Amino acid sequence: MFPHLHILGFQIPTYSFMMFIGVVAMFGMFLLLTRKKGIEKRSFNRMLFFLVLCLPVIYISAFFFDALFHSIEEGELVYGGITWLGGVICVFPFAVFCFHKWVPQAKGRAVEFFSYVLPGIVLGHGFGRLGCFFGGCCYGKVTDSIFGVTFPKDSSAALKYPGPDGRSLPVYPTQLFEALFEFLLFAFMIIFRKRFEKYFMQVYMIAYGCFRFSIEFLRGDDRGSTGFFLSPAQIFSILMVIAGVLLVLFEKGLVFKKLGEKCKVWRSEAEANVEKARVEKEQTGEVRVLKELYDLKTQGIITEEEFEKKKKDILDRL
Repeated sequence: MFPHLHILGFQIPTYSFMMFIGVVAMFGMFLLLTRKKGIEKRSFNRMLFFLVLCLPVIYISAFFFDALFHSIEEGELVYGGITWLGGVICVFPFAVFCFHKWVPQAKGRAVEFFSYVLPGIVLGHGFGRLGCFFGGCCYGKVTDSIFGVTFPKDSSAALKYPGPDGRSLPVYPTQLFEALFEFLLFAFMIIFRKRFEKYFMQVYMIAYGCFRFSIEFLRGDDRGSTGFFLSPAQIFSILMVIAGVLLVLFEKGLVFKKLGEKCKVWRSEAEANVEKARVEKEQTGEVRVLKELYDLKTQGIITEEEFEKKKKDILDRL
């Protein structure tokens, strides 16, 4: 594997480098996919602000849950790692709440607006899993199949499954399996974007939840304990699938009907407020143009007749 990159005399951890690419990919896809959505500037800027704010939230949540499950396993306080689903379980509700509360256009349909971010998250996570592979973490169980790969000396895989040469025994490259799944899911989202874009949240939660629950049976690294026969990630995966199914039923009006009615009211209010802001902005612009025309008239650059004609055109539009 390649735990470090050597660039211009600097030694950079490959895991960190791939995580950086993942974050850039996430924001890049967000900017690319939302530029023609008709999202007004104020709403777009606030969405971008909350996405940046999500980065520390997801890290703190991922750190907390990793420490929690390792502490349960060891019987004492243990910390030091992060877990993806531990971050997702908190950052998704946090982002949706912030979108609903403070993004004008997203009020009443925050899940739909957050769905615009999902392709970028999926792509970024795919690069993150490549970083896991190069860094030697999140590896699978020992296997004698054709899929087996060995990790170098001193890697966490070699420490847990040491081979005769100091390298790890062949293990499943579960990082690559997951990266492949993420890239395929990203491709699905892009290809069928026009048809399913509003429901990417539901698609991701159900699809990734099912995949992650299954791949956990091949994982060989230490992820802590829940005190049950299921791994922490499998517990989170079940919760994700349940939440995704509930969101599907909610969109169809089969559950949480009172909340659905409130969302309709919120959407109407949001649309009215956005339209009001648009009209006010246009009127402000027209008034500014009228003042500029008046200045041109007083300076003798345009005639009184030309001024009156332009003024009439502007007033007719107001």
